[in-house]
Amino acid sequence: MNPEFQRNLWIELTPRRMILMAVLLALAFFAAAVSGDINQTPADAARWLFAIVVVVWGTRNAATAVVSEIRDRTWDMQRLSALGPGAMMWGKLFGATSFNWFGGALCLAVIVGDAAMRRGAAAAAADLVYYVAVGVIAQAAAFLASLVAVRRRQSHSRLDVFVYQAVGLAAALAVHQIWSVARVAPAAPWNDLVWWGVRLDARVFLLASLAVFAGWIVTGCYREMRLELMMRNGIAVWLAFLVFIGLYVAGFDAWLPTNRLVAGYDAVALRLLLATAAYAILTYAMVILEPKDRVHYRWLGSQLSSARLGAFFGGLQSWMMAYAAALVCAAAAVARLELAHPDMQGPPALIAAGLGFLTRDVALFVVMRSRRRGDLATLGILLAAYVLVPAILKGLGFAALLVLFLPQPEAPSWIGAALAWGEGLALAALALSGASSRRSSAGRSEPSPAS
Repeated sequence: MNPEFQRNLWIELTPRRMILMAVLLALAFFAAAVSGDINQTPADAARWLFAIVVVVWGTRNAATAVVSEIRDRTWDMQRLSALGPGAMMWGKLFGATSFNWFGGALCLAVIVGDAAMRRGAAAAAADLVYYVAVGVIAQAAAFLASLVAVRRRQSHSRLDVFVYQAVGLAAALAVHQIWSVARVAPAAPWNDLVWWGVRLDARVFLLASLAVFAGWIVTGCYREMRLELMMRNGIAVWLAFLVFIGLYVAGFDAWLPTNRLVAGYDAVALRLLLATAAYAILTYAMVILEPKDRVHYRWLGSQLSSARLGAFFGGLQSWMMAYAAALVCAAAAVARLELAHPDMQGPPALIAAGLGFLTRDVALFVVMRSRRRGDLATLGILLAAYVLVPAILKGLGFAALLVLFLPQPEAPSWIGAALAWGEGLALAALALSGASSRRSSAGRSEPSPAS
C-alpha cells in the first residue's frame, strides 16, 4: 500500500473516531426518522451531513494536508523521500480526508438506499456518482489551491488556509447549482440539453461531465505535486486539456442568448468565439497562478534564438499556450465572419480589440512581476481600467474615450482594435525588454519547471 496513504489512514481512521462518527450519524438519522416531519427524512439529513462532513470539513483537511506539514517542518523531509508524485498526491489528498470519506460513505448509504426505494436503481446510481464527484472536486480544488500557494512560497496563515478551502467550496457550489437545474426528479424543469447540435439527456451528460472534470482536477493536483517535488511537466497533458476544454465549451453555442452582439453569427463562428472565451479565461487564471520568472523567460528567448524549438516549446508555461490558443481561435473566428458575412465589419473588429486588450493585460502581469504583490497590484489596475475609469468617463461625458480601456461595439471600424493592439504591443515590448536584460546569463540559466 502507498506508505503516505497508509500513514494517514493510521492517523485518521482510529477505532474511537470511527465509532464516534458512526454513532453520531446514526443518532442524526434516527432523529430525522422519528421527527414526523415529512420534509426532514433520514435521506434529507444524510444530504446535509454529507455536505458538512465531506465538502466543508473535507475541503479544510485537504487544504491543510501539505500546509500542516510545512508548519511542522516535516515537508522538506517528505519531499526528499523515495515517494513519487503520484503516491504523494494520493496519500495527501485522499489520506488526509479518509475520515471524512468514512462519514460520507455512511451518509451515501442512506442517500442511495432512499433513492433506490423511491426512484429506482438509475436514480440511485446517479446520486452516487454525483455525490462522489462533488466531494472529489471540492477536496481536489482546495488541495490544488494549497499546492499552488506552496509553490509560490506564500505564507500560510489561517486566512490563507480559509482561502484554499473557499476555492473548494466554490467549486462544490458551482457543481451543485448546475446539477440542481437537471436534478433527478419528475418535476425537473428540463430533462435534456443541446450540445454540438445534438440533444442529450441532461442527467447523463452532467454526470459524465462531473466525472471528467473530477479527473482533470486530480490530474492537476498530480502535476502540481510533480512541480513541488522539483520535477518538470511536459506540455502534452496541458495541450490535451486545452483541446478538451475548447471542444467542451464550444458545444454550448445553442445556449447563447440572442442579442445584437451575436445576431447573424453562424454556428461555426459562435463555437470559435466560445472556445476563445474559454482560452482567454484560462490565460488570465494561469498568468496569475504561475510564477513569472525572468530567468525562465530569458532561457526561452535563448532557446528560440538558437533554433532549439523542442526545448523552447517544452519550456512554455501554461498561460502562454492558452494565450496562443485564444489567438488562433479568435483569428479563425474573424476569418469565418469575414468569409461568411463580408458586410459585417463591427464584430470582427470587436474580437480583434478584445484580443488586443488580452495581450495588454497579460503583458501587464509580466511587467509587474518584480513588484511586491505584483499580481494583486495588477488586478487593481485592471479593475480601474475596466470598471472605475470607464464609469468616470461616462459620468463626465467622455464616452468616446472608452475605446482606450475596453472593447466598444460603437467604435469606428478597426480603430478600436488598432488602439487596443497598440497598448498591448507596447506593454509586451516593455515586458520583453525587462525579461531580456542581462541576456548574457541566459545561456547558463536553467528553466524553471513548466506547469
